[in-house]
Amino acid sequence: MLGKAFNGKFKKNWVIEPFVWLAVLLLLTLSNISVDVLLAFEISSALTFGMFLLTWVNRGLLLPRFLLHRKLALYMLLSLILIAGAIMFFSELETYLVDTYMADHAEPEAWSPLDCTLPSAESKPFFDETPPKSTVAGTVQFKISILFLGSFFVSTLFHYFQKERADEQMRMALLQEKTEMELKFLKSQINPHFLFNALNNIYSMVYMGDKNAADSVLALSEMLRYVTDESGSDKINLADEITYLDNYLDFQKIRYEKDFNVTFEKNIQAEPIFISPMLFQPFIENAFKHSGVGSGQGSYVNIRLEANRERVRFSVVNSKRKKKQETQPSRMGVGMVNVQKRLDLLYPDRYELKVEDEETKFTVDLNIQLQ
Repeated sequence: MLGKAFNGKFKKNWVIEPFVWLAVLLLLTLSNISVDVLLAFEISSALTFGMFLLTWVNRGLLLPRFLLHRKLALYMLLSLILIAGAIMFFSELETYLVDTYMADHAEPEAWSPLDCTLPSAESKPFFDETPPKSTVAGTVQFKISILFLGSFFVSTLFHYFQKERADEQMRMALLQEKTEMELKFLKSQINPHFLFNALNNIYSMVYMGDKNAADSVLALSEMLRYVTDESGSDKINLADEITYLDNYLDFQKIRYEKDFNVTFEKNIQAEPIFISPMLFQPFIENAFKHSGVGSGQGSYVNIRLEANRERVRFSVVNSKRKKKQETQPSRMGVGMVNVQKRLDLLYPDRYELKVEDEETKFTVDLNIQLQ
C-alpha cells in the first residue's frame, strides 16, 4: 500500500513539473518579445535550461548529500560556486546570442550630413546611443543573477516542503497500517474468547441434562452470525449492537433460568447512530463472571445504555461474589483489556472509561464522544 501511494505521488510530480517549466519559458519569452520573437525564445530557452539545471543539481545532489547531512558550510560553498559559474556561463551565452542576432540582422549604414570627420578623431555618427559594452554585460549578469538565485532558493524551499509532505504521508500510512493490524489482532482475540466461554456454558448445560441446551445452541448461532458478519466492519448501527446484546442476555438467561437478576435499560434518542462493534459485550461478560448471578444471595447485573448523535454512554454495575480468598480487587479479563486498546485506537482522546472496584460491587462507566 505504501509503495502504490508514493509511486503515485512520484508520477504526479513528474507530470506537473514540465508544465511549470513551460510556464516559466513562456513568461520569459513574453517579457522579451518586444525585441524579436526568435531571439526572445532563444534567450528564454537558455535561461530556463540554466534554472532547471541549477534546481536539478540542488535537489538531486547538494541537498540530499550535504545539507540534509548537516554539512552546511560545504553546501554553501558548493552552492555559491555552482551559482557563480552558472551566472558567468549563461551571461556569456546570452551576450553571444544577442551579438549573433545583431550581426545577422545588421543593415548597411547610410551616410548622413550629420556624420563628420574631425582632424584628430575617427569618423562616427553624431548621435551615438549605444551604451558601453560593460554596462550591457552588467545588466545581463544582474538579470540572470536574480533569476538563478531565485530559482535556487525556491528549489530548496520546494524540496523541504515536498520532503515534509512525504514524511507526513509516510507517518500517516504507517500509523494506518499499524492501527489496522492491531484492530485485526484484537478482534481475532475477542471472537475466540467469547466462543470459548459460550461453548463452556453449553457444555455445562448438556452435561447436566438441561432441556434448554438446544435453545442455547440456536442463540449461540445467532450471536456467532453477528460476530462473523459485523465485527469485521469499522462501524455498525447501534441498533444492531443492541440486538446482539439482547441475544447475549437471552443466552445467559437460558443458562441460569432462576435467580436471573439482570436489567438492561436503553435510552436511544436518535437513529441511526454508528459505533464500532463489539465494544460493550466484554464488559457485560466480565460482569456475569464476577457477579455471582444465578447463585442467589442478592447477586445482580444492571446495564444501562444512553445514546444520541453526539455521544454514547454505557454503564454496567454488578455485585461481587463473596470469596474468602478474594482479598485483592478483581482484575479485568482479556476481553476488557482488548476493549481498552481498541478504544485507544478508534476513539483517541474522545472517550472516558471509569472503573470502580468497591467491596460489594464493580462499576464500569464508558463515555464515547462521537462528534
